[in-house]
Amino acid sequence: MTEATVRFDDATDPYRGARISRPCRTFRREDHAALGTRRLQQLRAPSSPLVTSTPPLPSTTRGDRCSIDGPSKRVPGVLAYLSGKQIVVRNLLTDAAVWMPDNPASPSHLPVLVYRGHNYKATAVRISPSGAYVASGDERGTLRVWALDQEEHLCKYEATHLLAGASVTDVAWDGESKRIAACGARAGGESRAGDCAKVFSWDTGVTVGQLSQHLKGRISSLAFKPQRPMRLVTAGKDDHALRFHQGPPFQRVPPENGVPAEACHVKGGIHAVRYSHSGAWVVSVGSDRAIVLYEGKTLAFQSKLEHAHDATIYDVAWSADDSTILTASGDGTCQQFAVHADGTLSSTRVWKVAEFQLGGRPFEKVPVGGNQVGCAYVAGNVPVSVSLNGQIAVLPLDEGNMKILTGHDAPIAGLAVDAARNVFYTGDTDGILCEWDLVTGQPQRRLEPVEGNEDLTYVTHTGAIAGLACLPESSTLLSVGWDDKVRMAPNGVVGMATIEIGAQPSSIASGKALAVVCTVQGLLLVRTGQASTLMAIPYEAHAVCVDAHDQMVYVGGNDCNVHVYAVDGDTLKEVHVIENGHLKPIHALSLSHDGTKLAAGDGRDVCVWDLSAANKYAAVVAKGRWCFHVQKVTCLAWSLDDAVLVSGGADDSLYVWNVQQKMKRIHYPYAHRGGVTGVEFVPNVAAGTYRMISVGADAVVHVWDLTQHIQEKFS
Repeated sequence: MTEATVRFDDATDPYRGARISRPCRTFRREDHAALGTRRLQQLRAPSSPLVTSTPPLPSTTRGDRCSIDGPSKRVPGVLAYLSGKQIVVRNLLTDAAVWMPDNPASPSHLPVLVYRGHNYKATAVRISPSGAYVASGDERGTLRVWALDQEEHLCKYEATHLLAGASVTDVAWDGESKRIAACGARAGGESRAGDCAKVFSWDTGVTVGQLSQHLKGRISSLAFKPQRPMRLVTAGKDDHALRFHQGPPFQRVPPENGVPAEACHVKGGIHAVRYSHSGAWVVSVGSDRAIVLYEGKTLAFQSKLEHAHDATIYDVAWSADDSTILTASGDGTCQQFAVHADGTLSSTRVWKVAEFQLGGRPFEKVPVGGNQVGCAYVAGNVPVSVSLNGQIAVLPLDEGNMKILTGHDAPIAGLAVDAARNVFYTGDTDGILCEWDLVTGQPQRRLEPVEGNEDLTYVTHTGAIAGLACLPESSTLLSVGWDDKVRMAPNGVVGMATIEIGAQPSSIASGKALAVVCTVQGLLLVRTGQASTLMAIPYEAHAVCVDAHDQMVYVGGNDCNVHVYAVDGDTLKEVHVIENGHLKPIHALSLSHDGTKLAAGDGRDVCVWDLSAANKYAAVVAKGRWCFHVQKVTCLAWSLDDAVLVSGGADDSLYVWNVQQKMKRIHYPYAHRGGVTGVEFVPNVAAGTYRMISVGADAVVHVWDLTQHIQEKFS
């Protein structure tokens, strides 16, 4: 029996906010599962056999700045941003691990980290100048400081309701990585007491001064001077004014003879204020479309560039050498301005990001999804911007084309593989479809709806997507959504053929040229370009699968049975019911490639049924044997050789099973936060290779290579 020493600086469950500081203690490894809520805050174990991991896109809100950070010193090439409750730190330029900057031999080789320590939607993020810590805040006023340079990413400090219940809109570090300033929009506005901005030493939690409040208790942004003497600037969301503070302890410096210059913006709000890396300059941008430059030590006015953009300027960032600034605007463009020695600004480059995403087509009205709401410099001089549709644009400094990083920023609800075209598709709850390369596991593009994509939102279904399926015979993608429609996309192009279901769908599955849709009112058969009438059934169907010859259909539902149907033209004829095999409603079905085994998953159990003629519908794995999921089984997939079965659950876990060795299993916890929603094995790989795709409610797409683990576990 082995023992190990682990330091519990933060014994926190990923889904709870309580922080418990504990001294170093010794425990037995066998007791680790019994630690209950004292789990490490990580997406998965560093030893997980991941080949690639594509994180979600930034979450954006119309009319607000998107908080992103691109530090250039200790962690070059890294971009940090927010996606729902998660914080994403990804390396855009290299393949180095981003969370172990001082250790090239990091146990995880992936250039992506998805931190999931917040219980509510994250609203602000900033990496410390030392590169060792990250400060992040959420909409309920919780601020967390967690380690970036440790594989466990332990939380070092947590403050709940930091700003009297206000959401944290911006965070800033001082140049010594010792003090943090946070601001927000106080709940209740001016009618409620409390601060809408605080500055404190994060290692002790002690406040180091009193920051001035703004109109309605709303502050949109703040900035710390990187060097001593320390200065701090806050920007109002409603009063278009700045407040200048010196310290520590920090106190407001009252204006005298126009210095500090607090009222240079004339209307609207100030969306971003930022200090240069040298501390010599301060820049602010806002709704009046102006860029104002100030002297850093006194906030004395230097220059103002009126009408720098044709719409609101949401964000601004400094290059590493402070020679240029980058702006992002609601007019669909980003601009780079040179900062001259006399404090004047001049435009040197314009990137028409929205026009590029439209395929180069000019527009009269700026597309909603093309608004640029966030920007940063990565690695010091590589400009990056975020569109309202969540896509990230890497802007070229030369004459090359910009690179668009796409994907999802909403829970993924559907996964389908098209082996003939070497692609796979995903669909999310916002009604967006995305095409991925099956070889590299990287996103290629979002599918454009047939009605047009002039608003750059890429919404194919006006409701959440409930499932995806591919017809191998015609290489056609079928998608069903809560708009009660089936969309067809031959070769990845959304066609004109749209089938009205007439009921809300729950799942879809396909064989060779036939697909079956489960709805709350019955079953629907779909072939290319046509559909049958809705067939009523005496139970509610949750899961379906079709054999490779389009002859048999298997349906599981809330009656805890598996119903077996034979295809008879445009109807289904029930030929058998597998009864008493499950104790809970069935949510997942998967048929082996040779058609001899059927796997079914319910609220806890994974069962396997023999479909061969000799042992028709006999239980190969009965209930109570594979019962290690603690929440419902949401998806199942057989390997290409039918040797192993993978199950994904709403408990965030993946399990690998082997029918020949029923007592053994492989468990991958924390695979996807919020639950695994789809798994598929990758076709067209070498014999004996087990490569798999998984998607989840965290909008992350993983590609796994399970070959070594399967060989070691199941011989």
